[in-house]
Amino acid sequence: MEKEGSIDERLVERFREAIRIKTDWPGEEGPAAEAAVERLRAFQDFLAGAYPCFHRAAERWVLSPYSLVYRWAAAKTGEFPSGGTGAPASAPVLILAHYDVVPVEAAKWTVEPFGGEIKGGFLYGRGAQDMKGSLIAIFEAAEELAERGFRPKRDIWFAFGGDEERSGLLGARNTAAWFSGRGQKFSWILDEGSPVAINQIRGLKTPLALFGVEEKGFMSLALEVDQRPGHASQPPRIQAAAKLARALLRISRHPFPVRLGPVVGTFFARLRELRSRSSPGQGNGGRPAGAAILSALGPLISPVLAFVFRGNSQIMAMLHTTMAMTQLSGSAADNVLPSQVRAVINLRLLAPWTVDGALNYVRRVVGDPEVKISILGSASGPVSAHPEHGRMGGPGWAEMAAAAAEIFPDAALIPFIMTACTDSRHYQGLAEGIFRFSPMRLSPEDMSSIHGHDERISLENFSLAIRFYAALFGAL
Repeated sequence: MEKEGSIDERLVERFREAIRIKTDWPGEEGPAAEAAVERLRAFQDFLAGAYPCFHRAAERWVLSPYSLVYRWAAAKTGEFPSGGTGAPASAPVLILAHYDVVPVEAAKWTVEPFGGEIKGGFLYGRGAQDMKGSLIAIFEAAEELAERGFRPKRDIWFAFGGDEERSGLLGARNTAAWFSGRGQKFSWILDEGSPVAINQIRGLKTPLALFGVEEKGFMSLALEVDQRPGHASQPPRIQAAAKLARALLRISRHPFPVRLGPVVGTFFARLRELRSRSSPGQGNGGRPAGAAILSALGPLISPVLAFVFRGNSQIMAMLHTTMAMTQLSGSAADNVLPSQVRAVINLRLLAPWTVDGALNYVRRVVGDPEVKISILGSASGPVSAHPEHGRMGGPGWAEMAAAAAEIFPDAALIPFIMTACTDSRHYQGLAEGIFRFSPMRLSPEDMSSIHGHDERISLENFSLAIRFYAALFGAL
């Protein structure tokens, strides 16, 4: 495996080839969609050709253009290189990733979005971070180990999806059903997630390895108000747009209540501990004001959290179900009254809120029968953490922590909640616990390129990801 600070040019070139395969989705049916499916198949074929040693060592199932599965079988008793009788097989582990990417606005990029250009120590391209960087790092680590004849002590399964950016309904959901049909279970799962955060907590210099062990749910709601269409010169006294605006204003004035769950509670406790260590002898003066208040309060903690962090959208996203107003539509012409006005709000559900419970809450807040409220597309509830993961233990924690400590020795490990959605939610019934972690050091500036223009990843981070997966696989 490549040493820290260096990376083989062949690995970089394979990464560039992966970026060049345009695995976005056109958002339409017909020839463009058919071509997009063929590119997904091309990416699957690319992996088979680029990583021959791993493909000889593992079984492979191509379930569809959206679903690719591997099983790296455990060494049998007596086959371990260290000699002796070996160890009993442990429950399998599942590694997830996706090879589809979001579309681009090419005119707003300074480089070719699917060119894999390298400059200033960064590789540019759509999917460089989300998440072909991690997926290719997984294959590079597995290829190197397989080339050396490594065999894991337990089965390692891999499931790669081709439609995560479109909710994973054709990929991850069907793959999970395939596993269920085989009666396959896993001890724990690793998917994409939070990084090793650099300079993302004000006043804290310690890098934070954020293990996402809990995930918020997802739901979009359509709010619609009908009216008689007609000429704009004769509008009704109370227009549909005014009724919709009133509903949105009520929603903005009645956010979901704040709740401090076990995982987020441990997150805050670890931050207080780290801040105390970095500022010894300063008492509360060496800790954030919010943390000092939190440590002194018990049952009043939730309203205090809402007050202290009311202006911090990142923290508030961890503390309550969020509602984002994302789309508005009305008439197609500026002089025609619309027959319907419509708004879409996107909710990220914090446990214990369910899809039905959140829908009923929004309906009560709006309180207007003329505003029709319905679920748009698919929705999913929150994915709770394994009880021990919130306390920094439980299935997989030791292996994940050891790999992170080896590659990121200066980072503090902290359980975290994913406020975005991952494919792993489709697999929640197949494992005791799920980790969502991207093994890269990312600053706020680095994070801003995900799904943005000029998405990029440093070659150093690509190397770190390879080394992390190699360390993890080597311990399994």
